[in-house]
Amino acid sequence: MKKSRFFPFERNRYFYGKLLTVRDFESEQKYFNDKRRLLNRLLFGSGVVAGLQVVAVDDKSVSVQSGLALDGLGREITVSSPVTLKLSMMEGFNNNDYAKNVYLCIAYDEKGKEPVHAVTNSSARPDEISEYNRVVEGYRLFIRENAPEPAHFEWNEFALATAVLYDDGHVRVLQTVPRYVTEGETFEARLRVEKTLQTSPITFEYEPLGGLFPLVEDSGCSTAGKIRVDVPADNKSDDFVVRWPVRAAGSAGEKGDFGSKPGTAVLTIGDRRIQVESACSQTIEIVADTEEKLWEAYAARSMDEALGSPAEPEVVLAKISLLQMGPSYVIDHVTPLPFNELIANSPLLGILARRKGSSLPSGGSDRAAFTAGASVRQLGADQPPQFSVGYRADKGHFDFTLGLPQQRSAHQEIGSGVVDLPLAGGIVKSGMISFGKQERSYYTDEISHGLGPGQVMVTVGLEMADNDMIPDLLNVNESIFYGASDVFQGSDYDIGLPKVSVGTVVYPRRGTFRIGLKLLSPAEGSSLRLRWWAVRSNKDTAQQAAATDLSFSEREAAAGTDSK
Repeated sequence: MKKSRFFPFERNRYFYGKLLTVRDFESEQKYFNDKRRLLNRLLFGSGVVAGLQVVAVDDKSVSVQSGLALDGLGREITVSSPVTLKLSMMEGFNNNDYAKNVYLCIAYDEKGKEPVHAVTNSSARPDEISEYNRVVEGYRLFIRENAPEPAHFEWNEFALATAVLYDDGHVRVLQTVPRYVTEGETFEARLRVEKTLQTSPITFEYEPLGGLFPLVEDSGCSTAGKIRVDVPADNKSDDFVVRWPVRAAGSAGEKGDFGSKPGTAVLTIGDRRIQVESACSQTIEIVADTEEKLWEAYAARSMDEALGSPAEPEVVLAKISLLQMGPSYVIDHVTPLPFNELIANSPLLGILARRKGSSLPSGGSDRAAFTAGASVRQLGADQPPQFSVGYRADKGHFDFTLGLPQQRSAHQEIGSGVVDLPLAGGIVKSGMISFGKQERSYYTDEISHGLGPGQVMVTVGLEMADNDMIPDLLNVNESIFYGASDVFQGSDYDIGLPKVSVGTVVYPRRGTFRIGLKLLSPAEGSSLRLRWWAVRSNKDTAQQAAATDLSFSEREAAAGTDSK
């Protein structure tokens, strides 16, 4: 089935008296089939649409559930009911070696059904006197001994580039990097070692090329300037992945190779040392915007590239890991959809886009690059600067947060505030104030001046807070009296404030203070308003810090003496 089979699209034209032959009816079916499959191929790609889960039912058999898939030619593969098969009885299974990983695949298959007598064939072909009356669109399940090439999976390789560095049927080493990165970006390179469960310990190392894509320093992924991956003997997985950060040091528009220097790649399997001679580098392009570049690459695909399909357009349903048990085998575990051949529908893509805050799907669980964000938050004037880093592993995202203290005056620090004391039976935190009561003291709770621990000077002013309109008309509420208010009694500036005595007590260690007020004459207003100002010199702040450091040093010295 060639790529050009879709073109040109021709459909039957009917008219009265037309003689319909087999060719006409076949053209009718081909027209609709080809159009539907073309849309399947271009809009959805290939993979599992629903169902087709693979589970092990015993040590030697697997079951494939019912479901639907699309192959590389856009053809629908339907499994109408679950089927259970023994591996050794399946097409493609090799009985000579059991310590291996095999791949269960499904492919489109057509078969004839309902043989009937063909009258016209008796004269043309005497030996063939029957034809099938129906064609069943079925499927074929078979085993692949070797994993497909990365180029087999078009969309998995659209944003990522994967190269096979080594493959002998038992051990396969693959390296994956992004095709496009931005200038200065720290992206992720990934080395995957696929092996059988009974393989000896594996070590793979090489000296990186450097150039436009150097390794991030102090990342812990290199030893003596070499990339090194060690798969221990007790590793029970058949898939071992190592990631390390790489920096794009070039400018937008440049291309460079990332990988190993020639002759430096060495694979060790147990006691066997293998010099890897194949090309171990991949080309990465530095661009201004990776998302824009992906859209550009998608739009630039030719029709031949869009319709390109492997020679065998099967779908890999599962990887089955086998163990050698004497002269036979047992199934250790089954990995479904090892190459992420899954087709997501529009509602699912919409949900994923909303959750990730992106208009594009991520294309699988593997991410090609890290992202980073930064923010600044305001701290109190008495707090030291802070810096924190958060990391979200599910998105590969770093959050850098810088905390900056509020800017202070060059010579002094000032805090201010207001406290209202009701005089007409009102209740404040410090107690009850009765109207007209004399010779009575009242105290506020502790007030934080906001300047932090240390010595401060507090000044308190007094004003009348009244709901009457007359003081507002006279604009007297804008007057604040500091010190002894009875100095203004009987003058033009007297606004009827009661005679009071005000004091303060400061708590340097807690960074707070308290105001005390003694009422010495009847109060006719509704409340008293106290405005306070707290002032601290920066010289005092520096002396306090020095004293704190000295006290800490003395405690450390004392602790050291005690420990001896």
